[in-house]
Amino acid sequence: MVAVGLLLVPALAAATPSVHGNDAGAWDHFAILVWQYRTPPPGPDAAAAYARLNLRGIHLDNGFSDELLAFANENDFEYYVDHAAGKGDLHLYPREWEAFRAAQRESRDRPERPRCLHDPEVRDRLISTLRDNVRRASVGNCLAYSFDDEISTTSFTSPADVCWAPATMAAFREWLRVRYGTVDALNARWASDFASFAEAVPAQVDDLRYHHARPFAEWNLAPWADHREFMDDAFADLLTDLRYECNQLDPRRPAGFVGGQAPSTYGGYDYAKLTRAVQWMEAYDIGASNEILRSLWAGQAPHVQTYFATGAPHVDKWFLWYYLVHGNRGVIVWPEMGGKPWFDGAQPQPALDALADTFREVQGDIGRDLLNAEFSTDGVALYYSQPSIRVSWFMDIRPHGASWVNRSSSLNNANASDLLNRVAWTKWLEDVGVQYDFLSYLDVREGIADLSRYRVIVLPRTFALSDAEAAALRNFVHAGGTLIADYAPGTFDEYGAGRSTGVLDDLFGVRRDARLGVLDGAAIAEINAERHADPTPDRAEYAGAFRADGFVQYERGVTATVSDVMRESAPGPAFHATNDHGAGHTEYLNVTPTPYLWSRRAPEGFAYRRLLESVLARAGIVPRARVLRDGVEAHTVERLFWRAGETTYLCLVENPVRDAKIDGMGTAQGVPERGREDIEVHLTWAVGRATDARTGRELGSGSVLQMSWNPHEAAILKLQ
Repeated sequence: MVAVGLLLVPALAAATPSVHGNDAGAWDHFAILVWQYRTPPPGPDAAAAYARLNLRGIHLDNGFSDELLAFANENDFEYYVDHAAGKGDLHLYPREWEAFRAAQRESRDRPERPRCLHDPEVRDRLISTLRDNVRRASVGNCLAYSFDDEISTTSFTSPADVCWAPATMAAFREWLRVRYGTVDALNARWASDFASFAEAVPAQVDDLRYHHARPFAEWNLAPWADHREFMDDAFADLLTDLRYECNQLDPRRPAGFVGGQAPSTYGGYDYAKLTRAVQWMEAYDIGASNEILRSLWAGQAPHVQTYFATGAPHVDKWFLWYYLVHGNRGVIVWPEMGGKPWFDGAQPQPALDALADTFREVQGDIGRDLLNAEFSTDGVALYYSQPSIRVSWFMDIRPHGASWVNRSSSLNNANASDLLNRVAWTKWLEDVGVQYDFLSYLDVREGIADLSRYRVIVLPRTFALSDAEAAALRNFVHAGGTLIADYAPGTFDEYGAGRSTGVLDDLFGVRRDARLGVLDGAAIAEINAERHADPTPDRAEYAGAFRADGFVQYERGVTATVSDVMRESAPGPAFHATNDHGAGHTEYLNVTPTPYLWSRRAPEGFAYRRLLESVLARAGIVPRARVLRDGVEAHTVERLFWRAGETTYLCLVENPVRDAKIDGMGTAQGVPERGREDIEVHLTWAVGRATDARTGRELGSGSVLQMSWNPHEAAILKLQ
């Protein structure tokens, strides 16, 4: 039996809004919410401890006590409700997952997810628990409801070809029927010979690993990729059902989840679909998830971070300011520091006192002003493609062979070629002073994306494009836009089947011989996770790759077919081909941006920035602001713009590469510990009046502004 309401079509309906039936505008400020773990028990002492640190938010958990709810309401505390739909259905416990994984390693035969998502009992239990918690919590200063923490179709984003439970298989076969219409069409796509949809059985990873020895043009991942997409759909649709139930009970507050993972092949983390399913999220900032949420929700729904204080005040302050100016509406505090609780009885750790003023300020007017403004980009979009993530993952597992089942979530987060590529693009753009949005492949495929908003669309490691997406991108160029690809765009279709000719090759003015391979000609995983103990640069398969001007070239068999080519490397493939199409043009780089992550402060980083600056300049895009320290451009100071009516806020913040973790701060190399310093801001226009939005200090007028800032916080200039 298939649960009523579960998704039976290949994609979520485009009409499903990300904010529906609640007053999302009520959460219009930066909120610091303290998880109730090893914290003072409710009472006057706890209230005094929070007040000392300028904290005024907590969390309630499934089955919360009346005493804790009364404590929150009596002290006018804000809160969110976690595990509002319970624990153990959307999140699998570690002991259960490990037992499942052990069995999978032995047999690998048609694994069933413990507590199948299509089991009506599971759905009924989730809804029943949700109803109980929402009814009780809705009477106070509730900000939001979280169904559960670190939810997944597997465990985090660890791989397992689930789910083969009878209810799920029945739903999957109906999904196939809607997608393909006839079994003949399915057989043509899968190269199968099923007599009916009732016989359809998806492929598992081990069934298709033989493709690793073939050129990409001969790959066909559809029998596996369809199952992965179906599980993403089923997951998103179940969350949509829970959101609907929550909105029926409390239409004023958003419903979503916390502990969100990186975009991934496994776990249900297709952000194009999740942002249609839920109304708020706390997602670990891995794989650019923070900027993806900021973009796809466009400020209409809250997204927050987990806050792990480190005991180093300069890092802890930087974290709060960085995520505030990046559009987060708060943090959820895990109240441990150095392995010790934040509070000894009702006394905060002394190191926390250094943060009290920052806690107060970010929750005050400056946070409210920014979060009620609109993020302003430079007309650049980074393409978000879930089908490409699947293809990339399948390439990445080649070094593992049969041990791919051990590619855990944490291993994938540190080594996924698509993830590192995506983050490299964000830092590359930010360091040249350009802001961007992510653009959903689903919006483009369904024709609801307004591509005229953009002057430039970048295809980062976008292997897989449907014909509909390709047509929309082609129209974008012919209408005057600039399309940039790092390498191999559209060499697969949306099902994961390789193409002998890339769907946009003619637009980019290139041809390729896929038999020559990529990188060194043998490797297909850009990052070899079998060498996970080595530094990241040593895991990259670049030793035998062609290089041009020092840049690693990804494809070996690419040549240019048009005369307007910036350069042909000799020997080797085409490097940076451009092609004009009336007022629009294309830029095919054949360059992997991933090395920029570890070279941005080195001489190689300057070469990367010069390349991107020249490409963007041809599209008419130049940085709106430059920051100088002692007369030298500070490229690692990010420049973010927010607009509210006639007022523009320019936010400056140090921009390290953060290696985020799910159980701690991770690392953020490059957060300065030094004190205040003078900087000079050069704008491309003259402002009539500039003030320091944090202090009210007048900064003058014109296109060159001087100010003093603390480089481990954020400078916020109010420009009018």
